[in-house]
Amino acid sequence: MRQTDGYEDRSGGLPLIYMALAVSFFVLMILLLVLFMNRDQSKPAYIAEGAGGGTEQVASGQGGAYLSQGSDLTVGGEAYAPEDSTADSAGSGGMVAGDLDFWDMYPMGGEGLEEESGEERDEDSKEQENVLPDPSADGNHVEIVYADGTSEWVPINPYWKKNTYDFTNLVSKNKLLEYYSDGKQVSFLGVDLSRYQKDVDFRALKRAGIDFCMLRVGSRGYETGALQADEYFDQYLAGAKEAGLDIGVYFYSQAVTEAEAIEEASMVLQKIAGQPVKYPVAFDMEFVNNDDARVETLTRDERTAISLAFLRTIEDAGYTGMLYGNKEWLLKRIDLSKFENYDIWLSQEDDVPDYPYEYSMWQYSRQGEVSGVDGYVDLNISFVDYSAR
Repeated sequence: MRQTDGYEDRSGGLPLIYMALAVSFFVLMILLLVLFMNRDQSKPAYIAEGAGGGTEQVASGQGGAYLSQGSDLTVGGEAYAPEDSTADSAGSGGMVAGDLDFWDMYPMGGEGLEEESGEERDEDSKEQENVLPDPSADGNHVEIVYADGTSEWVPINPYWKKNTYDFTNLVSKNKLLEYYSDGKQVSFLGVDLSRYQKDVDFRALKRAGIDFCMLRVGSRGYETGALQADEYFDQYLAGAKEAGLDIGVYFYSQAVTEAEAIEEASMVLQKIAGQPVKYPVAFDMEFVNNDDARVETLTRDERTAISLAFLRTIEDAGYTGMLYGNKEWLLKRIDLSKFENYDIWLSQEDDVPDYPYEYSMWQYSRQGEVSGVDGYVDLNISFVDYSAR
């Protein structure tokens, strides 16, 4: 309370200057204590003895270092082993190395780090990575063997229609093939004939089990390009009709333009007009063995366009168009995707054909033997009854 003489009564406490000095001294003592406690924590980095007997710097700086339980340290050249490195030191507030999640990501001694960094890799692993799949065993390729003996594995297009023939149902009787489904024969046996077979006994063919004949109407010269009718065609046509054999025809082409292909098709249509041709009209374009053919200079797209020109002309006249070829021709020399609406006549002289896509007729031998023909003749099996169409 205020005194009447004008000054405050301070007789109950210390002067303010003494109180300030006492507080300063107290703060100074606290600072000295903190510095003293931190002096041991500012020691040099611990040196850990590695698995191989060497040493490695582990951690340095304020706060010291902590290793997982069981590690030995040296400090200043003297051995040091923490009593329990899995627990925090008093007042340190730190973590031991074992508490870090990433620690176990790396094996002890650096094992596997070389592979992870890419510096060293196992040679066997490298070889395995560089080995390409075997196309002969992956089921996704088909082999083509060329005339010069070289071969190539061609990828099978997964989007094209595949044939579904089960050749365990194929039966050979004196090298004449029959195909069965559900115990019933569903195939038809045929021969293809040209002037090279000369005189043919068609009645004997019928008795031997032949169902149809594919007769060559004519050809175009592979050098001159001149059209030529097969000199035996009319004789063959009459003999096949008389023997009751079904008839199909084909033309051997060396056309180098679409106009020439249409000319060939027109010649065929003229020759078969009014005749009982129930089997297909086939287009046969090939290279020539041991000589140069006109069609060798054509591109794949040009051969495709020429073939289509012939087949469209035949189809427009109301006949069934068919494309003839071996694996090389069908898979490499034309664009097969353009012929999905036409039947395929496959030529492949193997016990079982490995051509993957759809085909309706298979020429399985070019050195067949059958009664009615002197010498060799081409043998064919049809999986379609064209006479019933």
